[in-house]
Amino acid sequence: MPKMAWRCVGLASGLLMLSGAALAQDDSFMPGVIGAESGMSAIDFDAARMSFFNQADTNGDLALSSQEMAEAMAHGGSPLFEGADTDGNGSIGLDEYMESGNDLFSRLDADGDGTLTSGEM
Repeated sequence: MPKMAWRCVGLASGLLMLSGAALAQDDSFMPGVIGAESGMSAIDFDAARMSFFNQADTNGDLALSSQEMAEAMAHGGSPLFEGADTDGNGSIGLDEYMESGNDLFSRLDADGDGTLTSGEM
């Protein structure tokens, strides 16, 4: 996908997160996320991770080097934004990053209802 298209995806993710700030009620475990009052859906979880990835990928190569990941985590990252280099090439590609997020969401969603509650986070 061309670099400009990925920037549009990042912009759309960012807008989704910003629009959620106006809709979500006060919730300390996920402020500003659409539907936060009832939990975080897989779509919201993916959008938050995609936004993090786009901000962390400072060179725009659609992969996070260990340096990019360390810098991003040092500036407000959480374990919810970690990824895994499953192919062992030294960086976390977008596909690896999103797959690790899907695995994490499934592990956290203890009741399997497709929504993460504050108790599951």
